[in-house]
Amino acid sequence: MYFELGRPEPPRRRTGVAGFFTRHIGDELNVLLMPAGTGGSWQLPGGDSQTDEFMHEAYVREIAERTGLSPAAPEEILVVDHVPRGVTEAEGLDVVFKGADVIPYITDPVPTAYRWATLKETDALCLGPERDRIHSAHEAWLTGRTAYLIWGEPVTARHP
Repeated sequence: MYFELGRPEPPRRRTGVAGFFTRHIGDELNVLLMPAGTGGSWQLPGGDSQTDEFMHEAYVREIAERTGLSPAAPEEILVVDHVPRGVTEAEGLDVVFKGADVIPYITDPVPTAYRWATLKETDALCLGPERDRIHSAHEAWLTGRTAYLIWGEPVTARHP
């Protein structure tokens, strides 16, 4: 029982999962993106976990459903982003896992479900918090340090 909250059960919390998949085109690192729904913006491939589904299972299922890729179970979390109530349907966490480098001629995703973009291109293609998640994922990928965000902003920038 969650008496301190005055509720008979825990509050609902959404858990989103996404993959940071890359490939080099020429000398430039490109990131795999999928349509973000309405408005013509783009996001990292992924989606929400289902009731009682573990994050790593949701990641594998969502990536396969959205892109046609068959990713291995994730081993590394690049970004944990807390999305406050009111921004989405429910308060929750968006977790970005490190995806593999994608070899185009062997494991290209479904052509209509994705596009490749350079990090610079993501600035114009993605909305603010998603763009910030992508840049934070790239930095975490390079440094090996997980980024902790609140709606796209580094926690240290919002809460010293």
